[in-house]
Amino acid sequence: MSFGKCSICNSVILYKEDFFEAKCEFCGKEEESYIICSNNHYLCKVCAAKEVMDKLYAILPSIDYKNPIDIAEKIISKCGFSGHTPHPITAAAFLTAVKNVTNHITTEDVLEGISRAYDIPGGWCGYHGACGAAVALGTSFSVLLNATPSSDKERSIANRVTSAGLLEVAELGGPYCCVASIRVVLEKGIELSKKYLGLEFPDKQIKYKKCWAATFQPNCKKEKCRFYNMEIQK
Repeated sequence: MSFGKCSICNSVILYKEDFFEAKCEFCGKEEESYIICSNNHYLCKVCAAKEVMDKLYAILPSIDYKNPIDIAEKIISKCGFSGHTPHPITAAAFLTAVKNVTNHITTEDVLEGISRAYDIPGGWCGYHGACGAAVALGTSFSVLLNATPSSDKERSIANRVTSAGLLEVAELGGPYCCVASIRVVLEKGIELSKKYLGLEFPDKQIKYKKCWAATFQPNCKKEKCRFYNMEIQK
């Protein structure tokens, strides 16, 4: 299981300043990339995400938590994450929580949100100035509100939600930690659900006295991260 490291050799992932020509170790696809592991292994978007996404789709129907953060913690701990999968994980956690609380959306709605969030590439937080987890939260609101580019209020809300999530990620500082980004984005999603959806989620059931993900994060900020040495709750 990968937790943000190379799916082949478990070495750290490197983010280059300039793109280069890369070839996927699994399928042989050739493309330009900024991202490679320290042992020069490269996986395309599809191959990097496949194991995690397969596990995500398998576990999702059995998750009955009603708080988005509980669901995200469950998914990450059981499925891991690699490549851009933190983005669909964010949408999966938020929309599954909405479904479990209200029963007003369908499994197909959840899958639609996951599919859209899957299209958000990895590395966007640094290379494009827009964390994919925050964009995935806006995507989730777009699905819930049936927003389209032609919508008025619904489109505005989706963009406001994304921008609020991006601000939370920016406040975390760097280097990146996808787990921390998912947590703060979903915290903001819970808050904004009251404002825009009239929806309140129950308190979290899963609590930690110390961040379990710190062990797996090569870039962990440790005491500089508010999740490191304190109970994860809000």
